Amino acid sequence: MDEFLGLSSLLTGLSSLKTLDPSSVEARMARDYLRLMKEQFAPGFDALLQIYRSVAGAPDPLQALLQDPRFVTDAEQAAKQIANIWLLSQYGSPGKLPDQDAGFYEKGFVWPAIKAHPIGFSHLNYGYWSSKPEHE
Repeated sequence: MDEFLGLSSLLTGLSSLKTLDPSSVEARMARDYLRLMKEQFAPGFDALLQIYRSVAGAPDPLQALLQDPRFVTDAEQAAKQIANIWLLSQYGSPGKLPDQDAGFYEKGFVWPAIKAHPIGFSHLNYGYWSSKPEHE
């Protein structure tokens, strides 16, 4: 699991993935996403993990990963899936837009990054949109 979280952090820039509370929703997401990657994208995911292991100690591991000659086709596709899963909680077939729900849409890390709530989902009361938002 730690290796998957380290790889995920590298690919998404989300350093918080390296220090998840084991009882958090995000830890459950990580377990589900790891299972999904193993089941749906095994060959590319395995290749990506091998590359990650060899570049993790590099001065710039992301650059080293992206420039590794093994980072092609399946491994590259697996990397894209990991980014999509964490940011949008979606994944898809190679070469297509993400079209499958990974189960945590409202928890996608894209929403706090863009300071918005997921489309069609809000914890606010009905009609919240009728008032201007407060500025931070």
